[in-house]
Amino acid sequence: MEFTKEQLKKRRLMMLFGAFAIFFTGFPHVWSVYQPFMMKMAGWSQEEAYMCFYLSFCTFVMGTIVGGRLQGKIGSRMVVVIGGGIFAAGVILSAFLIGPSPIPMYLTYGLMQGAGQGMIYTTIIATAQKWFPGRTGFASGVIVTANGLCGFFLAPVSRALLEEGGPKLAFLIIGGVIVVAWILSSVFFCTPDDMKSMKMAKTPDVVSDTQRKKDYTSGEMIRTKSFYLLVTTMMFGLLAYFLLSPVSQTYQVGMGIPVSAAVFSVMAGSLVNASARLITPAIADKLGRIACVRWILIVLIVAMAVLAVSRSYVVTVLVIVVYGCYGGIMGNFPSLTSSIFGIEHAGENYGYVMFGMVAATFGAPMITSIMNKMGYGMQHVFAMGAVFAVLALGCLMMLKHELHKKKS
Repeated sequence: MEFTKEQLKKRRLMMLFGAFAIFFTGFPHVWSVYQPFMMKMAGWSQEEAYMCFYLSFCTFVMGTIVGGRLQGKIGSRMVVVIGGGIFAAGVILSAFLIGPSPIPMYLTYGLMQGAGQGMIYTTIIATAQKWFPGRTGFASGVIVTANGLCGFFLAPVSRALLEEGGPKLAFLIIGGVIVVAWILSSVFFCTPDDMKSMKMAKTPDVVSDTQRKKDYTSGEMIRTKSFYLLVTTMMFGLLAYFLLSPVSQTYQVGMGIPVSAAVFSVMAGSLVNASARLITPAIADKLGRIACVRWILIVLIVAMAVLAVSRSYVVTVLVIVVYGCYGGIMGNFPSLTSSIFGIEHAGENYGYVMFGMVAATFGAPMITSIMNKMGYGMQHVFAMGAVFAVLALGCLMMLKHELHKKKS
């Protein structure tokens, strides 16, 4: 597919400012920095503070589904305008609603922020893929890399603002920057002028010409076996990461590794996570999406298995590796979804696939809690993570078999 110079200029601007907006959708992932300040200032319990993060995450997934569905009804630009406005308003209003009751914050930081983020996230990713019909992995990788970088940059900025003026100042300043990102992404957002004439380039995992031309609606998608295999692959793969991530620092310090090394592993892991979101989808454009995810899961299996038996600086290295595997999974699944179910409804369809991430997010702390109550330590939890990664690989191989059945 050839683009005119004007179209290429629009594509560059859309990718630039779209990535700038997506960068801030990682804001809830720095909630751990805000949580102690909110508990001290508002007098919340730890459970009340946790709920802000979980609400924003759940409504994020619902926002991706709503945003994907609205694209075909009101247009992609309007979804970005509305979603970005809800997102920005949710953060700014949170600055004025900090109090003994967490319910107002649940509505603004939790529901509004999460839903608005989900709407722009799915819309910008789906549009980026349409601009790069033969390199959907690269396109979605660029966008989700911006999301992955948010924690690395906003965590220290947020801490500085919180120490200077508390949560109100932090929400107002970061909310103001989000407004700028929202305006710029809305102004420069555009879709290809003639999608009907564009053809997706063939990659090794896209089944057949007939299959590729079919664009599944969400209703059609959820009636296929491939959908459930894709969701369970994501769920089991991410369970391994979420079993490690919350305790990655405390576990290392507890075994005698210096705090500086533990902190370094998380910071380096964040960078590797972001890099994997960009690099692995681009590799998948050439190697094949299932083949790329397969190798990521194999690395994850080995890393979690070795974590279960290691008590040295090897753990520090493996934490970084697992963060990279997480980035590889998150970077590849948008394009993997569109390669199977088509690009026309990619935004909404990926929203449904992300229920695998919701299940992993809520399932991991429950599994850890149950195993700890049964007397098992974190090394046993990591061993269970390796088992989940093996299950993810099994589901992926079943998905590959299912796609080849359709091809034949």
